[in-house]
Amino acid sequence: MKKNFVLALFILGTILFTSGCVDDLVAIDGDTTQNLSAYEFELFLNNSYDNGTFIPTNTFYLSKDGSAKVVSILENESVIQVILLEDLSNQNSETVSNVVVLGDISNNTNATPENFEYFASMSSPSDINYTISDDVIRGQKYLYITFEEPVTGFVAYTMTTALGQDFVYITTPPSVVRYVLPEGYTTGNSLIGKVKPTPNEIYYDSDGRENLVWTNEVTTTSFLSLLGDYSSEDDSSIEPIPKLISVKFYTENAPRDLTIAAGVLGIVALSVLLRFRNQRKKLEKIRNEFESQLSNPKKKSKK
Repeated sequence: MKKNFVLALFILGTILFTSGCVDDLVAIDGDTTQNLSAYEFELFLNNSYDNGTFIPTNTFYLSKDGSAKVVSILENESVIQVILLEDLSNQNSETVSNVVVLGDISNNTNATPENFEYFASMSSPSDINYTISDDVIRGQKYLYITFEEPVTGFVAYTMTTALGQDFVYITTPPSVVRYVLPEGYTTGNSLIGKVKPTPNEIYYDSDGRENLVWTNEVTTTSFLSLLGDYSSEDDSSIEPIPKLISVKFYTENAPRDLTIAAGVLGIVALSVLLRFRNQRKKLEKIRNEFESQLSNPKKKSKK
């Protein structure tokens, strides 16, 4: 009886330990809780083909409420890796939600513009199952969207952004990356907010939103490039290094408002300075008169 009790405790402990190490692995049915209308499935394929080879394209529709809607155009992908920044103010929030797939199993389709156009026009999500899991590697949290089979087409999801109107993304090269700023917002002012690195293209879409595009972000260190120059191996054998793309966006009126605020503060500071100098002169005058009276006392009259 005692042995059975100990065995039951051991099995229960093993189950609890295993469930804790799975990192919330959840199987999701492709038709469950998917809001297709939340996303813009635009056929954005600018610079997405290099000598006929498809380059993954990722569009981030940024918002001012601490979230971003991500729409990726992918070929033969089985796992999507999302690098998460912890939101210390709201740790209970769902970091990635509403995953929507418009595509097909890679064995059944090709990454052609015609097929992507067909996927973008679909009126209902594809019946493709996936799982969501997370892991912590060297202190950095990662989330993985894993499909039952490699897919080709559109994959969209909503992610929380811990930095508010500061957005950071680490590329998975080679790739085409596009940021779509909220309507009425911009970036690039050296005092208010910068964007790094400089985009390859900046334009406004039909909704008046500023679009920033980085094409084929492949970066290798100078040391690796030097090794490539003296190596007989093909350049493709040198693994490209992910690149960090950061943007701080603000309202289009922010620079004007900042200039006005700076002007008002300047006027106030100048008036305070002038008042201080005026008061200082008055005090110096009073002090000089007092010192003059001390140095030249009146002689007492003789009786």
